[in-house]
Amino acid sequence: MLIRIKLNYLIALFAICCLYFDGTKANNRELYDVLGVRQTATQKDIKRAYKNLARQWHPDKTDDPDATSKFTKINEAYETLGDPDKRHEYDNFGYTSANARQPNRPQQGFHGSPFDSFFPGGNGGFRFNFNNFGGDAESTIERFSINLRQYETTILPNSVTKPCIIYAYADFCFNCMRIEGILEKFFSELKAVGLCAASFHAGRSGGLSSALRVSTVPSIVGVVNERLFYFKGSVSIQSLHEFTRGLFPNNFVTKVFDSNVEPFLSGWPADNKVRGLFFSPREDLSARFLAPAYFYRENVAFGHIYTQSLQGKDMLRKFGVNKHRETLLLFNEDTSSPVATISMQQLSRSTLDEVIEGNKYLTLPRLSSQKLFEELCPDGYKVKNRKLCVVLITKKGPAQDGTREQFRQYSQASKLNGNERVRFTYMFEDTQADFVNTLMMKGKQKEADEALKVAILWRVEKYQLKYEWLETGWQAEQRARCSKALDSRLNVLLTTDTVMPYNIVPPELFNEHGLNLLTRIGLKLLSWAEKIAGLLNMLDSTTWITLLLTVLFVGGMGYFMHKLASLEEIQVQQTLPRKTRPRPPSRTFDAKNLNLYELDYRMYQELVTEADTGLTVVILVDKDSKDTLVKEFAKIVHPYSRYSALTFAFLQLEYNLKWYKSLLQLSVDDFKLDGINIKNCIGTVLAINGFRKYYYIYSAKNGRKYIRKRNNVSEALGLDEADEKSDEEENFFYLDEILDGLALWMDKIFDGSIKRIRITQWPELADKL
Repeated sequence: MLIRIKLNYLIALFAICCLYFDGTKANNRELYDVLGVRQTATQKDIKRAYKNLARQWHPDKTDDPDATSKFTKINEAYETLGDPDKRHEYDNFGYTSANARQPNRPQQGFHGSPFDSFFPGGNGGFRFNFNNFGGDAESTIERFSINLRQYETTILPNSVTKPCIIYAYADFCFNCMRIEGILEKFFSELKAVGLCAASFHAGRSGGLSSALRVSTVPSIVGVVNERLFYFKGSVSIQSLHEFTRGLFPNNFVTKVFDSNVEPFLSGWPADNKVRGLFFSPREDLSARFLAPAYFYRENVAFGHIYTQSLQGKDMLRKFGVNKHRETLLLFNEDTSSPVATISMQQLSRSTLDEVIEGNKYLTLPRLSSQKLFEELCPDGYKVKNRKLCVVLITKKGPAQDGTREQFRQYSQASKLNGNERVRFTYMFEDTQADFVNTLMMKGKQKEADEALKVAILWRVEKYQLKYEWLETGWQAEQRARCSKALDSRLNVLLTTDTVMPYNIVPPELFNEHGLNLLTRIGLKLLSWAEKIAGLLNMLDSTTWITLLLTVLFVGGMGYFMHKLASLEEIQVQQTLPRKTRPRPPSRTFDAKNLNLYELDYRMYQELVTEADTGLTVVILVDKDSKDTLVKEFAKIVHPYSRYSALTFAFLQLEYNLKWYKSLLQLSVDDFKLDGINIKNCIGTVLAINGFRKYYYIYSAKNGRKYIRKRNNVSEALGLDEADEKSDEEENFFYLDEILDGLALWMDKIFDGSIKRIRITQWPELADKL
């Protein structure tokens, strides 16, 4: 009996399950009926049906009063069925982008499912987890899971145009379980507006946690333009919406009023961008508008008008905009009327993308960057399918605005306008000088110099460009002739296999809208600073203390080792022999004549400051006494020239009086000479030991008297006190008497009876020019 009861129980359960899921599938055919396709239709069939219906029921294409409602349903159906993941959810659970997380989708524990009344216990009783009945074993959050490689190769590079929200979770995390339902709904909203949503298990993806600098769970990280931003505060749908809006740069969407709408719409010549106006009854733009505006910001400059404000009523009246609906207007060079208009109760991301993508270039765009060049002039190696770029080369400035406008009018009126294989553009010769000069290296158009050059380009591949010049060029006075010549040539190139004559490897175009070098360096430094700050924020107090002590220890040890190395270096230097120069010979090779050197700047280094040990005997002379004293000096010291440690020289005081004065001042502490008479110094002889830093002095009779009388330092200098001349004869003496005692003085040096005068350093001898 018990077995029979259990069997009946299972049969009933199976019957209820079949009825429930059959009902769900029966109800899940509505969106297919909207698009007029079967449930087995392929993605290609769905896309084709959507395009046909959207073209038929677009509010701008029909006067049917129900057009807006039907167009909204068509967009909703395609937004769900056009995405394989959403279509899978819809087929199984009836879940669409418009009824996200409705009760008809079974949730964890089957809250609100038809089995609640069958099983006892209600909310407080036991439950079975039927969340994955007939489906995957992973949750919605886990379906967005990424790894480090996906982050580095896809999410991070794409964040330049598509910001991403990344959620980090872990097992046994109560807060993670608490906010999971909120994040599931939030991720579905992100996907609907075209933003990136991702998640990862922090415990299993240590590398990704380090790359994102995540140290706690749950964590929510925003990635925009390869920079990281961290969510802080309590998790709610509202706070997550505010965080998402805060990821976008400030003021990249301009607030437009009646007062500034004209300057905004007329700014296209400067930035080479289409103008877009968002009309919204909300004062703050939602992510549905911010996401496409950020994605297309390099092609379209967007402005936002708050329709409930009185400051925009003139624009609403001028463009016929309903202030209770969301509207997008796109403008090219003609700012009087929009080139594209879309207005709905709520604009979807797919609708916005479709409108913007088809109108993101000006009628005559400027080739202002390499990226734009590659978009407007795509490469293709097949001759029959080659795509041509017609480039008018002009100079920057208003002087040629008229010619550019004329060329723009021609491109709009041309039969080739709208042809996917031809694109009309222009280029500034001044800004893109490298590119233009490379083109000019081959071929020249045959028209007169006043005609602007027109190049027809074919990008065979990235690093190969074939081109030719339009023979007539472009002249404003001969527009009809130039237009006819260009149309004819383009027709030949598009319909035949005609070979284009010139072939080059094109240089990259200069980015006219790029940041300057200093700004790029500043942003790079800021990025590094943020990374360092993020890594430091991951450290706890214990790690901080350990790091600080480690730095102090390493710094202290480094300073200690540096001091030891310095002391050791000093000791080693003291033990090393001093680098000196060998003394020049004191007499000639045959030993008959004395070598007497003039002590100038070069010989001073060789005989004094850098000389080897020994004595340099120097006599002080002036130009009047030079010949007589040098001859007498050489006669007296010639017998001593047999000693190799002696070298002989003379010094002219007219040029080196400052050196002699400095020598005397360095010889005695607190000794100052206010002035010195050259005549009282001639005949003085110095025996200098440059290596040991001392010298002997022989003072002539008049010199001894001058020093003794004026400064009273004769004893300190080792001079005799006797004076054989009177004061009246002070300035008069005979040159042949000055060196009478020199030979005896030389002998006293050898027997050590002359006092040495020591100094700390040798004064500098000026170079005689």
